[in-house]
Amino acid sequence: MKKTIAYLAIALHFTKMNVEDLVTFASSILLNHAADPDVVIDEDDVTALEGEMGAVQATVVLRETDKSSDLTILEGTQANAVMIRLTTIANSAEKQANEIEPGNIVRAKLAYTRIGFIARKETSAAERFFEVFKTAIGKVSIRIKADKTYSLYHWRFSTDGVTWTRLADSRVAGIVIFNLPHLKTVYFQSAVTLKVSGAPQIDATNPEPEWGDSISALVP
Repeated sequence: MKKTIAYLAIALHFTKMNVEDLVTFASSILLNHAADPDVVIDEDDVTALEGEMGAVQATVVLRETDKSSDLTILEGTQANAVMIRLTTIANSAEKQANEIEPGNIVRAKLAYTRIGFIARKETSAAERFFEVFKTAIGKVSIRIKADKTYSLYHWRFSTDGVTWTRLADSRVAGIVIFNLPHLKTVYFQSAVTLKVSGAPQIDATNPEPEWGDSISALVP
């Protein structure tokens, strides 16, 4: 029988942050990682994140006096770039932390909480989680926490974190996606539709669901 090795995952609660919160979070990660003995962030990612943070901060300042829709769209695009970069950094930090002493989740948690990340609490019944739990050539298996109050589960993927491809909805909390590009990092997002009296509850004025945080995986 194959032994299961415990693996601790990072939670990124981007949906709970406004732009200012996001920049503060990113700044704390950069500040704390410099002297950390276990987790190393690639210098290219550090430089890129600093530039992306500076860009969105500049737009936030402009929007204090200019409420144009163009600036609103630009701020959203720039904030999304920061989130994508932080996701890449978090994936690397998570991998490094779990490789220090494989299976020692206490040690892993210590490694990446020092630089500002927090552990995902999959044991909490009220907490949703979203993960890639298996990969194969051109294929990934993803799942979200099942809940009887959900009628539909929604999925989409992206190769750059900006342009998304919507997948078919499902009534189950886990799916397999195939024909994905080989040897590329692919991003995934999920959403759910609540049900009332057994039927999906859909807002006619907002056909897009509320997409959650993105996760990513390198597709073999």
